[in-house]
Formats: sequence, structure tokens, C-alpha cells
Amino acid sequence: MGEGGTCPSCQRVLPMPPEAAGTTTLQKAKGAPWHFKLLLVGVTVYMVYRIYWFVEWLPKHI
Repeated sequence: MGEGGTCPSCQRVLPMPPEAAGTTTLQKAKGAPWHFKLLLVGVTVYMVYRIYWFVEWLPKHI
């Protein structure tokens, strides 16, 4: 880029890229959405239940 944000070949003024202007076009990631967190909690509760069930079942069948 030339002086003052001009194109070196045609001398047109080019817009500043968002990174150079100090802003970003994409929002910064704020973390996982609430429904994904709810899914993780549900899967965790289910897996704890299944492990508990397996621990109870295993001695009866060995």
C-alpha cells in the first residue's frame, strides 16, 4: 500500500482493512452457546447414570 492508503499502481484510495483500523469484522468469541452447555450437562448426567448402572450390574453378572 502506498502513502495515505493509495494503490501503488492506480493511485486510488483504498479502504483500511478492519484489523488496521483497530476493529474486527467478526464478533469476538464469547464462549459456547447456552444450549451447547446444556447439552454437555445432559450428556454428563446421563454418562454418570450409565456408569453407576454398570457398576451395579457388573458384580451380579460376573
